[in-house]
Amino acid sequence: MAFIPTKYQIKCVADGRMCDDSGWMLDFPNSVKPSLIRPIYAKKQLEVKESNGGLYRFADWLPIKNVLKEASCPVTYKSKNLANRLGLNNLYITFNGYYPQIGATMRTCSFKETEAYSVCARLGVEQRDKAMVVSSAGNTARAFAQVCSDNNIKLLLTVPEDNIDALWFDKPLNSCVKLLCTESGSDYFD
Repeated sequence: MAFIPTKYQIKCVADGRMCDDSGWMLDFPNSVKPSLIRPIYAKKQLEVKESNGGLYRFADWLPIKNVLKEASCPVTYKSKNLANRLGLNNLYITFNGYYPQIGATMRTCSFKETEAYSVCARLGVEQRDKAMVVSSAGNTARAFAQVCSDNNIKLLLTVPEDNIDALWFDKPLNSCVKLLCTESGSDYFD
């Protein structure tokens, strides 16, 4: 079954104006004052879909234009051992990471992977020829590099030289991901 994006618009929280999402939008166009933006979904009731993998099970209420390969999401499960040790009957644990035995498949082992999957899925086909630029010293860098590599999304990743060893992956990255190592402690604003 093909993915059908949920219809939504972006709302300016400050003044209530609405517009379509360009995919890269972080603030509302022509705003008089700074404001948060939020998606307003045409579908009022969330319908969890088992057919869409990982995070995309919640696609009804995600501002996305497509679903990406290898998607994962946190896993919530009912605790037995810790619950017994604490004397609790209904202890639920949400796990972000890699533990396939419980269905957790975040290959970067970080909740930042959910951010990368949702941001990258906002890009429409018409934006795939543009490169995304991400600057990070750790888990955000790893998450965006992995998601972009798996889905052939162009990425320029800037990482401080001192943090380059924090970037590890379970397989080599696709050539669409380019790494720019920046000099640590340098001040580019002199």
